[in-house]
Amino acid sequence: MKNTSNAKIIGLDNYRNSTALGEDLSNLSLLSLRLQQSIEIDPILRTFCEETAELVPCDSVEYENKVIDVNFTTGSTQKHHCKYQLVLDDEPLGEIICTRKNPFSIRETDLIERLLSLLIYPLRNALLYHDAIAQAHRDPLTKIGNRAAFDEAINKEFSSYKRHQADFSLMIIDIDFFKKVNDTHGHIAGDKVLTSVAKVIHDTIRRSDEVYRYGGEEFVVILSNTKQGGAKFIAERVRKEIQKLTTHFNQKIKVTASIGISSSEVVQDVTEVLDYADKALYQAKEKGRNCVVLKP
Repeated sequence: MKNTSNAKIIGLDNYRNSTALGEDLSNLSLLSLRLQQSIEIDPILRTFCEETAELVPCDSVEYENKVIDVNFTTGSTQKHHCKYQLVLDDEPLGEIICTRKNPFSIRETDLIERLLSLLIYPLRNALLYHDAIAQAHRDPLTKIGNRAAFDEAINKEFSSYKRHQADFSLMIIDIDFFKKVNDTHGHIAGDKVLTSVAKVIHDTIRRSDEVYRYGGEEFVVILSNTKQGGAKFIAERVRKEIQKLTTHFNQKIKVTASIGISSSEVVQDVTEVLDYADKALYQAKEKGRNCVVLKP
């Protein structure tokens, strides 16, 4: 892609004030008001990108924030572009890229920079809100999703299943004899085991799947678009990887895990998904632990 303007850092004090734009400033005032009507990232970006494409003829406007893995694009990307890094108080807020078939004029980039100055505070507030929500749904010890995040995710998964009949499965993973780890090695060692097991599960499941800490030494994994057979294959792989794990804390600590599985193929509502997986886990423990059981 040919670069028709240098990448530039845009803040509140260092964008170019164009005194000869001759533009109707009511459009800018309206955009400023619209940007302040939401605290969520997507509506703010949608408003900004669509309005910018109207005020400055663009084929596409894209926002990217690699830190939180957010990307929003409107339109079709073309070869000529101008790129801006957004900052506030030295804090990076992401990057805006405008593209079109023909080069941008200085007058047009002046206007884009003026528009960007309106985006900075609403975007910063939306990013803070996004981070607060993410923290509220993250287990502070293992850094994976917590019970609240799981409850939200499983309800969405079940709703999607009811609409599209896309099968899914659920795994409950329980560390065997975890109380003994705490009693023998202490709670700091127990925390290290939990963190290590969470990482093993996360690294072993597919990228499309999510693991959550359900409570204590229990983890749950939602397996999208997965029937019982596929779920058992993944569960066995997770079980074997946990069995190979060695956590070092003064001395080597070895653990195993029992896993119960339920599937949308055998449940009628979302409460049964967890109930069936929990019963399967109980059966795995009755069978001697360190094994996988399907329900029914």
